[in-house]
Amino acid sequence: LAAWLASHGLDHITAQGTIGQGGASEQAIEFFRQHDLSFRIRRLRLLARRLAEDWDDLDVANPDARENARGAVYRALALYFDREAHGSLGGDFSTIARKMDSDPGAVLDAVACRRQLPATDLVVDALLVEALKGMPRELKRRVLLTYLGFPFYDTVTLPLLRGEGSTEFEPAKVDRISPEDCNSIRAGGANAVLRGTEFYNFGAFFSRAYRENDYLWGRLHGAERMIDLVASALPKGMVLDPVELARFKREAFLAVLEEEEGRLKADPGLVAGIRAEVLGGKE
Repeated sequence: LAAWLASHGLDHITAQGTIGQGGASEQAIEFFRQHDLSFRIRRLRLLARRLAEDWDDLDVANPDARENARGAVYRALALYFDREAHGSLGGDFSTIARKMDSDPGAVLDAVACRRQLPATDLVVDALLVEALKGMPRELKRRVLLTYLGFPFYDTVTLPLLRGEGSTEFEPAKVDRISPEDCNSIRAGGANAVLRGTEFYNFGAFFSRAYRENDYLWGRLHGAERMIDLVASALPKGMVLDPVELARFKREAFLAVLEEEEGRLKADPGLVAGIRAEVLGGKE
């Protein structure tokens, strides 16, 4: 096998004289064109995921556009899935595969001949071109950028995935839990509620009362932000009534204060004072 690879210029992927420049040899390009079924499936799966999950902002102008595009992508994927199955190689392929050590070229030629990937690519391209005709301009632009730009995306992400599949590579969405975002009880951010910010952020080192104050506000802010995050995750078109949202927060604040009242003793007026603020905001 190693001798056959060397004789066909496949013992290295990079073209001679292009090391460090990213140029693949003509032999490598032709090999991947004939055999790289996984690349084709990864590209269409990414496009399908973008259409299904990431581009819902386009539904306002044409609610059926994404659904029609997904249908074309899934039909294209089905063509490649058919060729991915072992049965697509024919019932006699097991006999041909036994020659892999003695005649690898014949085996690879048989795989290429039976899968007909370049010919399938033409059918897939025709499916996508037909689907593009009826797409709104912005959706068409995104589909083209994703499909034609996939080789660059794949070059970066494939080594990170280590064969786990593109479904394992998902964006991580980050939400902040900070005093600056919590104004239901007292506005003004960290400086308005935290004592540890005093003395160049060392204030809480010198006072148990300061530490208890900041601990309690941390729990209250955490409760507020968690309620906000849950509310923001409601399905599209569903919005929680602001009055009801405020009621949920008030109940959470009072529950935290009740739980901590017996433990926080350094400042006798801490819990009572914050409870008065919470109840004072009741509508």
